[in-house]
Amino acid sequence: MATFQNQAVKNIDTADVLAFTSTADSTIILSILVANTDGTAAADVTVTRKNSASVNVGFLAFTIAVPGDSNLDVLGNKFILPSGEKLAISSSTSGALDAHFSYVVV
Repeated sequence: MATFQNQAVKNIDTADVLAFTSTADSTIILSILVANTDGTAAADVTVTRKNSASVNVGFLAFTIAVPGDSNLDVLGNKFILPSGEKLAISSSTSGALDAHFSYVVV
């Protein structure tokens, strides 16, 4: 049976913030929505995939601008995250971005 879940990360920092750790090989990331809560200034978002040892494997997004009072859907398609791997997120401006990770564990 599939379990749908989401994880929120508020006030994202300039250093990597661990957003999600996969606990099953059948974890499917459905969406990563990022909102810029700053009324005027843009902020860049970076989403990093890390292995179980927290070593960078690659980027799902790298310094993509999110305009003030706007949002961004980071994923254009579903993404499978193996067990033990992690997603981290960071912002060019501390506290300007919030994110929601939606996923399903099959």
